[in-house]
Amino acid sequence: MVSGQLLLLLAAIVIGTFLARRIWGSLSHRDKQDKLEREKFWKTVENVGIPPRGGFFAQTRGLLSSLTSVQSWTHSGYGRISKAQKLPFALPTIWTWDNVAVLPPSALRILSKPESEVTAFGAQLETIQLPYMISDRDIYMNVIHFDVARKHLVNPKDVASLAAATADEVDVAFTDVWGTSPEWKTVNAWDACGRIIMRAAIRVLIGLPTCRDETYFEQSRLFSDAVIMGTAMINTMPPLLRPVYHQARCLKILVPFVEDRIRIWKQGGEKGEDGSENDFLQWLIPKCAKEGPEQMAPTKLANRLLTFNVMFVIGMVYVFGHTVLDLYSSPNKDAYLAGLEAECHRVSAQHDGLTSRAAVDQLHRLDSVIRESMRVSDIAVTALARDVVGKPLDLGAGVQVPRGTRVVFPTHAIHRDEEYYEDPLRFDAFRFSRPFEGSSEDVAAEAKDQKDSLTTITPSFLAFGYGKHACPGRFFAAQTMKQALAGIVMDYDVEIISRPEKRQVMLNMMIPAVDAQMRYRRKTKK
Repeated sequence: MVSGQLLLLLAAIVIGTFLARRIWGSLSHRDKQDKLEREKFWKTVENVGIPPRGGFFAQTRGLLSSLTSVQSWTHSGYGRISKAQKLPFALPTIWTWDNVAVLPPSALRILSKPESEVTAFGAQLETIQLPYMISDRDIYMNVIHFDVARKHLVNPKDVASLAAATADEVDVAFTDVWGTSPEWKTVNAWDACGRIIMRAAIRVLIGLPTCRDETYFEQSRLFSDAVIMGTAMINTMPPLLRPVYHQARCLKILVPFVEDRIRIWKQGGEKGEDGSENDFLQWLIPKCAKEGPEQMAPTKLANRLLTFNVMFVIGMVYVFGHTVLDLYSSPNKDAYLAGLEAECHRVSAQHDGLTSRAAVDQLHRLDSVIRESMRVSDIAVTALARDVVGKPLDLGAGVQVPRGTRVVFPTHAIHRDEEYYEDPLRFDAFRFSRPFEGSSEDVAAEAKDQKDSLTTITPSFLAFGYGKHACPGRFFAAQTMKQALAGIVMDYDVEIISRPEKRQVMLNMMIPAVDAQMRYRRKTKK
């Protein structure tokens, strides 16, 4: 008996095909010409998801198979085509209901081209499906909040000014969420780790006291979790049939708080009534004021905060959760933890805590642990998506990628390439700090000598992006995650009870280990 889900999928294909034909008839001459050029291009490159003689409905079968096959196809194409021939290959995907061109690492230079030739905006918008999460179109089309991030979160002084606040919030969050009991407690690992890092991130987004409002925090957490899974599900549907998702519950708490902060700002105050430190909202208000009175609507400001929450906080939750799982499930965890604990206590003693940027920058081993986890526990199979919008993209060797083509890079395969990493499938916590170890067990103190720090972007480490659109929040994220991981290493015993042996993949997204279980207890002071 055919299941209801299969019937819906078949209906989607029929309707999608019908609509595609109708749309083809309404395309302009230029659009039709671009489409024809793309069809010619796809015939010149190998399609890893469709056999050379695929037969009838081969493309449709390839699109449907992409739900579960993107990872294997991409790794196959990377080895045979990207590396061996330095050529692109076609990857069918329901994400665009067409092919995307997977470019070889040698083409990373195109990420520095001007927006008039290749643009990141449309691809990034579709990657996280913000139009189905945020109801106000102006929020994601007029990205004022990301201008603020690019100004402040790449500024070392501004990032350093946040270290004391996040250290305080991490400490309070561990006490509130994990507690101080010396008895073992079994919990969902994803939730337990996510609550800690979200508290620290939200502290920087909106400051005290709202970041500790349990109702707001819980709604924000649920919204973020829904976006992670919702995005994966929406991307598996034909673009013309994707549903519209909206959020509202967080706004009930956030809007009055924003109204209060606007009032304080208009009165000339630079900080909240409680004297709290600078935060993202405090940076955002004057920027929006300069853009015009319509941008100062409290609901609009609140939605911008939630949008930034989607793009920024979720990434930190994903990375931090997997870092804890990778570290504490490693067969070498005892040796790793001994080295990490020694480093944390040494640096903390030197700086009277981990509340400054100078102290956090000396946590080289912790830095390596997080970078290594980001390498082995990727968020996606392919990334760095761009749309060709100008003249055809010249890749050399006679390869011209036509306008209207979406291009991506095989980041997951690159991160697991033995040419770049010895024994690449193994989680080696000190892979990036080991070359800088001194003759003693302590890591060399000079941070400037550590070339492959967590925030360093190279052609073989692309977790934070590449080129001019590299993640501007990576410096703050690294600083905060290192403080949080140090809190676990120094104060808690942790054991992983269960986690999926194999990562599940839905289309392009590596599904997070949301069902992993762990237990922890507070260490007794010696």
